[in-house]
Amino acid sequence: MFSEKRNIQQLTSLIVKYGITEAVICPGSRNSAIVHNLKAAKLKCYEITDERSAGFFAIGLMEANGGKPVAICVTSGSAVLNLAPAVCEAFYRNLPLLAITADRPERWIGQMDGQTMPQPNAFGNMVAKCVSLPEPTDEETAWYCNRLINEALIEQKKTNRPVHINVPITEPMFSFNEACLPDERLISFVGNSNLECEFTDKMKDVWRKAEKAIIIIGQMLPKEMEQCSYYLKVLYGKGSIIIADNLSNIHTVKELNGCYIGNFDEMIARNTFETPELVITIGGHIVSKRLKQFLRKNAPKHHWHISNVGELADLFMCCTDLIYSIPASFLHTLSLLDSGNDSKRKDYQNRMQAESCKTTDIKNSIMNGNLEFCDIKALHTFLPHINADWHIHVANSSMVRSLQSFFCGNNPVHCNRGVNGIEGSSSAAVGYWVASCTPTLLLTGDLSFFYDKNALWNNYVKAPQSPLRILIFNNGCGQIFHHLPGLEHSPYLHESIAASHTTTAEGIALECGAQYLSANNENELISLIPTFMSPSKDVKVLEVFTDSAIDEKEFKQYGYNLINQM
Repeated sequence: MFSEKRNIQQLTSLIVKYGITEAVICPGSRNSAIVHNLKAAKLKCYEITDERSAGFFAIGLMEANGGKPVAICVTSGSAVLNLAPAVCEAFYRNLPLLAITADRPERWIGQMDGQTMPQPNAFGNMVAKCVSLPEPTDEETAWYCNRLINEALIEQKKTNRPVHINVPITEPMFSFNEACLPDERLISFVGNSNLECEFTDKMKDVWRKAEKAIIIIGQMLPKEMEQCSYYLKVLYGKGSIIIADNLSNIHTVKELNGCYIGNFDEMIARNTFETPELVITIGGHIVSKRLKQFLRKNAPKHHWHISNVGELADLFMCCTDLIYSIPASFLHTLSLLDSGNDSKRKDYQNRMQAESCKTTDIKNSIMNGNLEFCDIKALHTFLPHINADWHIHVANSSMVRSLQSFFCGNNPVHCNRGVNGIEGSSSAAVGYWVASCTPTLLLTGDLSFFYDKNALWNNYVKAPQSPLRILIFNNGCGQIFHHLPGLEHSPYLHESIAASHTTTAEGIALECGAQYLSANNENELISLIPTFMSPSKDVKVLEVFTDSAIDEKEFKQYGYNLINQM
């Protein structure tokens, strides 16, 4: 029988699945449930009373077993610190020691309770990774606990160095009524320090059998996408579906025109997006919240995440394999593998491609001229006037989502999607413009622009080497807050949460020596675009004023629910 504590069950199950067979256990009450589970799971356990001695005993075990991982489990408090000398020794000798420390609940740290101290990161830089497990109360925290354990054990496998797993445990601690361990998700780690892709026999079998395979491409620089393009085209020809948002910059590669789906949000909204068996993710952030929610709810059987830094990003909560490789190397190796289901993949691909060609009500309405002048209509009006010379920077948060829905050019697209904040969008665009000397266009909302107004406060904008254009969509607030379900019931939404204002960019632009233009309706916008987009080497700001009430009405009327893309 095993402990009823779910985080301990998960930890024990994954220790077994990762092939750790030996453990050194030290006495104590707080770690007793962990010790019980390790014994019940049939690990070969060595009882050592002194924690400092126990740590070096574990090192001796690893020397004897050829460097295989060994777990060591201690109770809370100063017992943890007594492991430090052995952990340090293991770090510098590349020995995969797994330090498991029991802990009191975080709320009792520093409250004069017995055997309590801040235990996470107690070993500092002497471990490859430290995680502190939650005590799961629902399926999301159970997923989080599973992910953290996998992350630690993957890092141990990748670096061959010690890792630290801290386990807070609340009372009661001594219920041992579980007949078996849970079948915890094991995230396999494949790769080497050379970043050359390797495939296990199991992965080859998955690829061979998968009838529905999708490659999802997140944010990439144009150069990275160019390196992947040939292999993506080969994989597309074999029936793989490629979906990518604008930040992938797949649209900059002419050879891939027609080889990918960019309007997958619309397909999901129409319930015509078929759940794949295998999802492969490469690149960085993915803007679409719809896609994230869909794959979390409709989990594929297999999800391979490709990372050139070897870090786990379990975006869809169903990752099965972390592959430590450069994306181009992975795609090259994948393109050489045989598949036994090319015809069935082609059928799936044809169905999905056919659905992607259908347009939504909002696009039909824009094209038929039925929308009032709002942010999305202004953007749709402007986009056809961007020629191939321009490099586009786009601000968070509404703007990057709107661009995802309407942009279909081949211009490089850049955005600060590392943490998705609104700050710095203008400064990043100016820095890119200065360094690249290429025509640069920034599409930004009002709050993002005003927050970063000092982007134009430098000497570079006074002696431009190429055109810089800043198009501001000003509806007097952070419009996206009006699309968060439930917030409409707050009387403070418009003024205090959505940051309503009456500011314009005119003073900022003129003070910095930029030419300022403004438009209040569609006809004014259309008449100003030629002047604004002329190739003269100067800085121009065009501020488009729309009514937030009209924006909100149009979004609701046509079901263009931005929150589903956040």
